[in-house]
Amino acid sequence: MFTSKLFGKIDFSESILIGTLLWYRLNQYFWGVGDGFGEERAEGTLTSIIISPISLLKFLFSKSIDTFFANVYLTIFTLIFFMISGITIKMSIWIFLLLLISGMYITFFSIFFAALALWKKKIGSMNYAVQYFVGLLSGMTSSIEYYPIYIKMISYIIPLTYLISLGRNIIKKGIIGKEDIFLLIVLTIISLIYLIIGILMLNKVERYTREKGEWESW
Repeated sequence: MFTSKLFGKIDFSESILIGTLLWYRLNQYFWGVGDGFGEERAEGTLTSIIISPISLLKFLFSKSIDTFFANVYLTIFTLIFFMISGITIKMSIWIFLLLLISGMYITFFSIFFAALALWKKKIGSMNYAVQYFVGLLSGMTSSIEYYPIYIKMISYIIPLTYLISLGRNIIKKGIIGKEDIFLLIVLTIISLIYLIIGILMLNKVERYTREKGEWESW
């Protein structure tokens, strides 16, 4: 952010700020929801959750609510910090709504990651690396328009790509256009696909883990 300020271009700084803000929300959801089982293990509460009658899906959704409120005040303090530093963003009702609903889409993606982490525990240990590459592939600091076509193909299946594109379009135009509605529809479809796959995988892996007694390895 501070490096972008050296170029003296407000649009460039705003573009990076909205990209990093949305990536940071993914960062929080991937730790809170995606690594929800690992977090509870570290706090010593995983056993209580496993033996409780609540499904793992409900548990992960409850983690997403907790992460949502954490993101609200973290976003506010982040914006205040950069505002004091001379880097601002054109806040509007649309940007505010985007930041609010982004949590839902990222939660769906995070549930998919949580199911993967439950299935293959080593994936959970690569959480930060996955977040970092997801951020780069989503155009966190630069538009994916400049990426080679084979990288774009990966970028287009990541929900964060569409959230960042929406954020930059709103900042640039100040309103929601037809292109943005199309992006929102594609974002919703892709996120729901991740959610459905994540739920199916989570249920299957949970059953398998209980039957094989593999919770002990956690």
